[in-house]
Amino acid sequence: MTAELDGRRILSDATELAFPRYPGTEGDRRAIALVAAKLRAAGLDVVEESFSYDIRVAVRALRVALIASGILAATAGIVAAGSAAVALVLLTIGVLVGGTLLGWAPGAERLYSLPGPIETKNVVGYRHARQPRLRLVLMAHHDSKSQNLTFPWRMGMTLTAILCGLGLGGLLVAGTLTGGLAGPAALAPLLGGSTALALFALSTLSSGNESPGGVDNAGSVAIVLALARSLPARVAQEVELVFLSTGAEEDHMVGAMRWLEAHADELAACPTYAINFDGAGAAGRTVLIERYGFGHLFSATLSRVARNAAGKLGERYRWIVMPPAMGIDAIPFAHRGVECLTLSSGRLDRAAIAVHSSGDVAQHLDAGTLGRIAGLAQEIVLELAAPLEKQPGAGPRDSK
Repeated sequence: MTAELDGRRILSDATELAFPRYPGTEGDRRAIALVAAKLRAAGLDVVEESFSYDIRVAVRALRVALIASGILAATAGIVAAGSAAVALVLLTIGVLVGGTLLGWAPGAERLYSLPGPIETKNVVGYRHARQPRLRLVLMAHHDSKSQNLTFPWRMGMTLTAILCGLGLGGLLVAGTLTGGLAGPAALAPLLGGSTALALFALSTLSSGNESPGGVDNAGSVAIVLALARSLPARVAQEVELVFLSTGAEEDHMVGAMRWLEAHADELAACPTYAINFDGAGAAGRTVLIERYGFGHLFSATLSRVARNAAGKLGERYRWIVMPPAMGIDAIPFAHRGVECLTLSSGRLDRAAIAVHSSGDVAQHLDAGTLGRIAGLAQEIVLELAAPLEKQPGAGPRDSK
């Protein structure tokens, strides 16, 4: 491993960045300046791309969708005893209403398209290629946020809504087909009510500026900075390297959307792959976030290359699905056809529970884990960037 990927140096960068930095605040501006300075120090061409947005319309729409879906689920549970078919129709409408936003339908991105009162920036460091045969984007978001619902509550309510909603749906389908509901009479109202209460709780979610964002996402930004120091000397000049620090990820990934919109033409000009880092650096096994929403695959190619690289390094990993109602910058990339894989780490412990709270401090980061993930990312990049005839198995573009 190169000196630039030393975990202690990465941890030092992350600790320097671990202070509250909600989009548009003084902390956010301080973080932007810090990241830009470090990318310039790495010898890159750095551009700060300003944008503004209004999150209020999206937040209101999401709250309305959650409340409406909850009312429909509760009603379905109540009327199920009289008519399972009618209840199934009501539940289906509720799923469609909530799924439009929670499943991140492409049309939902229009809610974020207008400028507004929050102003921030994406920071981009380039190692340009005159006529690139391949573009590789290494990215992490630099903003942070706190929330009124802690991690256990958010995940608990999300899982309750999904599992109880699925349970109710299965019960109603069976009841429609057989002409009668199975189980005790209180089961359908219980499942519908539980789904509704979970959705009502999620509708109260609000954001603040109390989180230092150590795990989410100072460690990940520090990994990108380390790769910015290391990769330009190791990757052929015909491959363009882009080191992207997005703003406003915590406000529904607005920064990633704005960057993709601004660079649509160049992204279409040659094959592009993106490696996103989110929650990377917490002690524990490496995590590959390979799917999102209702099972959508981010990139078969990048999953294959990442698994090959992990095997080569002897790196243990687990893969997960990013469930509905949770977002990462890789999602708008995937919606625009840019293949993207997210690297993370950790386990269910104090570090994970503290995310989006004042307890998300840099002390929850682990130097060894930061170094391991940076090394894995470097190996992925080197395999992607290798000439096709030198790559093991199919070249990275073969599965597009």
